[in-house]
Amino acid sequence: MSQNDVPPDRRKNIAHAKIVCNVCPQKEETNRTRLTFTGQNIDSCMDNGTHTADLLAVKLLLNSVISTEGARFMGIDIKNFYLNMPMDRSEYLRLKLDNFPNDVIEHYNLRELVDDKGFVITCVDKGMYGLPHAGIIAQRLLEKRLGNEGCHQSKTTCGFWKHESRPISFCLVVDDFGVK
Repeated sequence: MSQNDVPPDRRKNIAHAKIVCNVCPQKEETNRTRLTFTGQNIDSCMDNGTHTADLLAVKLLLNSVISTEGARFMGIDIKNFYLNMPMDRSEYLRLKLDNFPNDVIEHYNLRELVDDKGFVITCVDKGMYGLPHAGIIAQRLLEKRLGNEGCHQSKTTCGFWKHESRPISFCLVVDDFGVK
């Protein structure tokens, strides 16, 4: 898309992209490349804070597992849950044309869209790395999905969840669950 396709009130909010490449030989996924939002230009127009369990809640859950006969504990990581999460409002990302292979440039006719500084602008309408409000969008969807299955967050202890009829409880810290 060209800069003219971006709504006038959003042109100052175009973020830059950053390509992050990690090599971790000790992990199963040894080479990892991610495209992320970067910069100060993202104005989400919402409170981006999410409620997560604090250290005391996690300690109480672990103590409950230890002191309950027959109880078991497991950890779950949902690190990619917020990726591809539908957003209410699109964001815009500026990408350097030099970062694209020639076959991609030709296939999508990107040379026609490049601005005078060598950037192409793309519209992002689903969650991705570096987007400040991806966490709260994912939290809301997670609350809805868990609520449909009978799990509800405590009204008094942030990040502590219980099932309404089963003996299941868990703490949620960012993207990690500790489940009893």
